[in-house]
Amino acid sequence: MRRYDILIAGIGGQGVITLGTLLKLAALRSGVEVTGAERRGGAQREGRVTSHVRYRVLEGAELDDPRCQAFSGLIPRGGAHLVLALEPLEALRSLPLMNPDTVVVSETAPRVPTAVRLGTAAYPSLERLREGIERVTPRVHFVGLEAACRERFGSLRQVNVIALGLAAALGNLPVPDEALLDTVRERLPGFEANREAFELGKALARGAAR
Repeated sequence: MRRYDILIAGIGGQGVITLGTLLKLAALRSGVEVTGAERRGGAQREGRVTSHVRYRVLEGAELDDPRCQAFSGLIPRGGAHLVLALEPLEALRSLPLMNPDTVVVSETAPRVPTAVRLGTAAYPSLERLREGIERVTPRVHFVGLEAACRERFGSLRQVNVIALGLAAALGNLPVPDEALLDTVRERLPGFEANREAFELGKALARGAAR
């Protein structure tokens, strides 16, 4: 049985749950066993939000074994294969689920917390965030998703589909691109722009992997 666990992390209003839903529906479309869970902070806006997406590819006798089809929706400590952070500080906060082989993809643009805006706390630099994550895994990619989205589309509407393209390119997903795009077509409006956004995400991944 092949396992692949993805943690998506961000703050309220960034579309974390939507992105997790797209990844889960694409798995169902591909015949891949999937479960997951969502966790939301106390605040609707600016609170931490995570989506756990857990894939299982069953083979042979495993297909009829109920023990292989029952697993927790929450990724265990150190169990994430891919962490996709839509906010850089949330990447660091996801450290407990990482291991030395975890691939981390993070947005570069911060969503400054209220405490920082009030001057009662400081937001760490990207260098410090990278250093903290690299204590666990060297496979860290900071990518300007929002900047790329604004430059190409003039808004942030396609940013989650760009992130989906990044995940497809930098992760080792057991779900083909066709299933991801078919799910996007079914669930989100403006498919031509979304397809372009998906390909932009893959192009950004090629640059990040150099």
